[in-house]
Amino acid sequence: MSLNQMNEQFNDAFETYFPRHRSPFKRFLYRAMSKALSVGFKLRTLLLSGRLLVNERIVEYPQIFRWIKPEGVVLDIGCVESRLPIQLASLGYKVHGIDVRPYPFKHPNFQFHMVDIFEWSPGQSFDVIILVSTLDHFGLGVFGDLKVENADKNAVERISNWLSEDGQLLVTLPFGKPEVTWLHRISDLNRLRYLFSDFEWVEQKYFKRVNESWIPCSAEELEEVASPELPGNGVALLNLRRIKGGL
Repeated sequence: MSLNQMNEQFNDAFETYFPRHRSPFKRFLYRAMSKALSVGFKLRTLLLSGRLLVNERIVEYPQIFRWIKPEGVVLDIGCVESRLPIQLASLGYKVHGIDVRPYPFKHPNFQFHMVDIFEWSPGQSFDVIILVSTLDHFGLGVFGDLKVENADKNAVERISNWLSEDGQLLVTLPFGKPEVTWLHRISDLNRLRYLFSDFEWVEQKYFKRVNESWIPCSAEELEEVASPELPGNGVALLNLRRIKGGL
């Protein structure tokens, strides 16, 4: 395993490049540390029964790129573990990101806001707002965010006011047998209809994890599928539009 590929969230686009060191000591130190870390990661997997899984990002990111408007000002909410802000900024979108944790990357077209959404007033509207596997964590306090009752519904109502007229809301979240765990919520179709009752549903996609693969399916196929732990076994992807004159 390349040490530059150990961050699973960013390993397809972000790497740390080291110069060729003339100093024999630095060359030795680099190789020794690299070898030790490589062996350590392999031992961690072996001793702690780790296994490689493909999570729902494998379908979420491509679908976002299929659906997103060709241009505009974008807000990515809960973006710390997402590559989307930098990808979209690199494509020419004006991107804002928000999270309670720091974001490690910068771009001229990207502006980051480290704040809880329940305490933030952006002072502008957005053509596109993205929530990739984020809404299900709101209000639980797991990531240092505020604990809020009915947080997913309250967040949607708050976020709706930040959308421009006819703005686009792109949402992905765990889907299947409804449950609230210490870490996340799993929504069913009734919950989604409640959360997004004030939006036009332009398109919806559902995917089910079967062993290590993700395959398209219907909402009905996921009704009794539980996802008590991550990675989940079902995911919903919604392309929503703010209704003109609504909200």
